[in-house]
Amino acid sequence: MRDFIVKVFTKLYLVFKVKYFKYLYGEKINLHKKISFRRGFKLIVDGKGKISIGAGCFFNYNTSISCLGDVEIGEYCLFGENVKMYDHNHRFSDNTKRIDDQGFKVGSIKIGNNCWIGSNVTILNNVTIGDNVVIGANCLIYKSIPSNTIVKSKSEVILQERKQSSFFEVVNPSRNN
Repeated sequence: MRDFIVKVFTKLYLVFKVKYFKYLYGEKINLHKKISFRRGFKLIVDGKGKISIGAGCFFNYNTSISCLGDVEIGEYCLFGENVKMYDHNHRFSDNTKRIDDQGFKVGSIKIGNNCWIGSNVTILNNVTIGDNVVIGANCLIYKSIPSNTIVKSKSEVILQERKQSSFFEVVNPSRNN
């Protein structure tokens, strides 16, 4: 019975949230009926921005899409937790003006079909991601990715050995006397 109640509540939450986005953004968004997302999913559409999301997409906790231009996501894409997408970037080249007074460079993000975007990935403006792409956790995507590609972060795990004295010798050297 509890599982049934959770499923019903989840479905109602999805329906309500999609209707909320449609009310808020109207024609600026095109969300297929068969998408799903978890708590913390955010859409921000401003200016002339438009978002289109295809069937079967799943957005995990705290995924956000910030759109001033154009964001298109194909069908059956999976997004891990904390994925962030920005189709724009601040202008900052004029040192005589404050950054917040210089506006934005507006671009687009296009993601193909059947992609898996891992947790904590950030996708920046003017990026096209092809079909069947897998992007590993913690990647910063700032250039386009061709179809049928796996993207991995090249950050390195460095292991360093600690001195072999015990914790108690360091904290209380007189203990062993």
